[in-house]
Amino acid sequence: MSILVDTAQRPAGLREDEPVRLVLAGCGSVTNHYYAEALSRLQGRGHVAVAGIFDPEPKQAALVQARLPSAKIAASFDGLLAMDADVAIIASPPGYHADQSTKALEAGMHVLCEKPMATSGSEADRILAVAAANNLHVATGLVRRQFPATRSIKAMLEAGMIGRLRSVSCFEGGPFQWPVASVSYFSFAESGGGVLQDIGTHCLDLLTWWFGEPDQIHYADDAMGGVEANCLVQLRFGGFVATVRLSRDWARPNLYCLEGESGSISWTVNETQTVEVTLNGSRTTGFVSFNNADGRSRDFIDAFCDQISGVVDAVRNGGSPSVPASAGRNVLDLVEGCYARRKLMDMPWLGPEELLHVGACAGTRQ
Repeated sequence: MSILVDTAQRPAGLREDEPVRLVLAGCGSVTNHYYAEALSRLQGRGHVAVAGIFDPEPKQAALVQARLPSAKIAASFDGLLAMDADVAIIASPPGYHADQSTKALEAGMHVLCEKPMATSGSEADRILAVAAANNLHVATGLVRRQFPATRSIKAMLEAGMIGRLRSVSCFEGGPFQWPVASVSYFSFAESGGGVLQDIGTHCLDLLTWWFGEPDQIHYADDAMGGVEANCLVQLRFGGFVATVRLSRDWARPNLYCLEGESGSISWTVNETQTVEVTLNGSRTTGFVSFNNADGRSRDFIDAFCDQISGVVDAVRNGGSPSVPASAGRNVLDLVEGCYARRKLMDMPWLGPEELLHVGACAGTRQ
């Protein structure tokens, strides 16, 4: 389920049996871990053809080309856009998302952009305006919406299976291990934020997808002149509060717990199919595994395949997307709303002089 701008236009000359041609910008960690394998699977099924790839580091591009040998390496992003393609996947660092997405749309390509779709709401608006002006799709990589587990949680909540919600708690993170290629990953100017903008984008998107927009927001983090490594978010949704803790150094179980009047649902972060359900009065707890309607199990790479396929199907068939374009934009609003309300987290281990220094640095961003 990708985040798309509605269009009924069918690409001229695209036959029903012809693979949709793609280009890929960015050959860093997210591509090496997920997109390269997903594109290889889809290309093997004849659904897509990867025409070209680009990364400013030639060695990174060569590593990806080894897995997608039919793709040509472009010497520049403009060279990538000069290739004959229907869709551009933007998997570059967040600071490049807005400009590269806009240029791809202006070149006549539909866009699938990794999350966050931009580093600010105003940049996201610029992307969506260009997409609308050119009658093109633009999608954001909110891949967790593809999981049978998260879709089933939404269905169980809508069916009232655990009754009225009393509380929600979420923890994500742990000692930082993502293989970044540059320290710019930890620059506010380059990334738009720290752990909240990074893994928090997925978390906040799921919560608003399940529960709607929050009525109240409380936010605190530990940024002291740079980006946050830890943060606490409390969102009030009607009669309950969702408490979210995100960390780049705290080792705890990555778990979402939804407590209702009639039972509870627990989901382990990035588990694609399985949730734990407890119903009050039954004195039992069960792990339930959900598959898609085709009966085929889905791993994490399959979720990326489904995400790409959602864009490809919309490009090929011109049908209405199942998720509104506002989702990727709305999560940016929520992130910005958190930062606007930012307070410094309590850090009782600091002494008085350290706290004075921290307070002086906390209002700056690097």
